[in-house]
Amino acid sequence: MLEKDKFILILGSKPNSKLPLVEVTNIYAANGASEIGSYYKKIFPNSKLISIVGGKEFEKNYEVQKRVIESAPEEMISRSGYIDISKYELNKDIKFIYFSNFKGLLFQSNFFKKNFFDVLIKETYYEDDILNKIKHIFRCVRHNVFTGVSTGFFSILYALNNHPNCKIILSGIGMSKGSHLYNDKNRYNKRSVVDRMLFNSLKKEYTSRLITTDNDFANDTGIQIWEGKIIDEE
Repeated sequence: MLEKDKFILILGSKPNSKLPLVEVTNIYAANGASEIGSYYKKIFPNSKLISIVGGKEFEKNYEVQKRVIESAPEEMISRSGYIDISKYELNKDIKFIYFSNFKGLLFQSNFFKKNFFDVLIKETYYEDDILNKIKHIFRCVRHNVFTGVSTGFFSILYALNNHPNCKIILSGIGMSKGSHLYNDKNRYNKRSVVDRMLFNSLKKEYTSRLITTDNDFANDTGIQIWEGKIIDEE
């Protein structure tokens, strides 16, 4: 196996993240992190960029939409609903895949020890007090939308599923409160709690294949830290 075939790269938008200096076959970029994927491809142009987005997030968040379009990904995946990509100035040859909310829920459930029950139980951690927990779950049922993992976490699961013989390197993926590079508001704060709880329920066969460039994430989760070279540290 060639060196580049051993690794898959997952990109998130956590500020001040480290990029591994290693060629990979596929780059999966969550939402606006496609911008970082475009930069990475300038160094390793043979890598394939796959943008994974939330359907509504792409359609309604201009900052995400702009970064995805300008990065010119070869493939785009909506983890939550159909997008009419003909409305946007995307690569005409782009491959588009989408999950319905229900199929997205079933897909992610497969990776956790208690399957769907893990996603359902951990979704309650989106809110703090009992009353708000009940209201949140009621809204999920009413609108038939159980988000579960964030788009960054969904990207990890998608790569684990599609590349069973590869190590998955995470850059810009964190599960602590904070902003994104393109969004100063702390919109991820509540979802990060759900992510952390679900990560603790991830089956060991999957956590053993993860590597991170983030020391805090490694310390919090116990997954392997990337010990190779970092871009811009040469």
